[in-house]
Amino acid sequence: MRTLQACTCLITICLLLSCSKADVDRPTDPSRQESLTDVSYGPGPRQKFNIYLPANRNDTATTVLFFIHGGGWSAGNKNDYVSAIPTLRQLFPGSAFVLVNYRLFNTVNHSNPFPAQEEDVKACIETVMQNNAKYHISRKFVLWGQSAGAHLAALYAYKYGSSSFKPLAVIDQVGPTDMKSMYGQLANAELKALMKALIGDPETGDSVLYKSSSPLQYVSAASPPTLILHGTADDIVPYQQAQQLHERLQQHGVQHVYKLYPGEGHTLGGVAADVNSRVTAFLQTYLH
Repeated sequence: MRTLQACTCLITICLLLSCSKADVDRPTDPSRQESLTDVSYGPGPRQKFNIYLPANRNDTATTVLFFIHGGGWSAGNKNDYVSAIPTLRQLFPGSAFVLVNYRLFNTVNHSNPFPAQEEDVKACIETVMQNNAKYHISRKFVLWGQSAGAHLAALYAYKYGSSSFKPLAVIDQVGPTDMKSMYGQLANAELKALMKALIGDPETGDSVLYKSSSPLQYVSAASPPTLILHGTADDIVPYQQAQQLHERLQQHGVQHVYKLYPGEGHTLGGVAADVNSRVTAFLQTYLH
């Protein structure tokens, strides 16, 4: 089985496929494999996505995978993951893939605080789904995120899945799930300062925003199937975040797979093969 190692590890080599502005705006040809980059879903320079379309696609059967990058809500770029697209296309030749950029929190002037990132992910998903006929893709999709991207993927899946477009499933790879408890669990003073700047002080009136930005708060019996991957030695996002989500999903009877890796840190680098295998198997269930 081909692996998803290029997807599940941070990718530093960008093999960006280009297209002109005219390419972005023209109607797509469903008989051809196509790659459209830097498609706008909003007015800002970060409000863009890449979409990779399979040949012989249609708006009833062609499923979609959205990938949301991490980076502490303040760094990262969709283009870091472009080199994973050939592998994904080989594994899932009948699916489309969307790499999402979103506004980043500025740690210097504190512009784009939360919920800017949440709003952008929601807007991107809705833009693609509302234009599914243009791209000749269905409205059936899976969300996959890493770290901060996993937080944003799960937040959309649980918070908006019943009122907007509902994902078939979601992958939470080392993501925060309950922001207030995470603030208390963090031992790293810099990360606590980032959270306070991004969301506010959880001990004051900002506790409401902490709650509304927590995927855990929106889990219900209607939540989509979930794959949770985390390491016990994660010093960026404490593993208790995964445990809390697992317990909440259990309480509501939501189908999910929970894998905790003893001794693994935030990148899960020592268990890449197992992560690849689990992600592949999970996606094969829903990207059909």
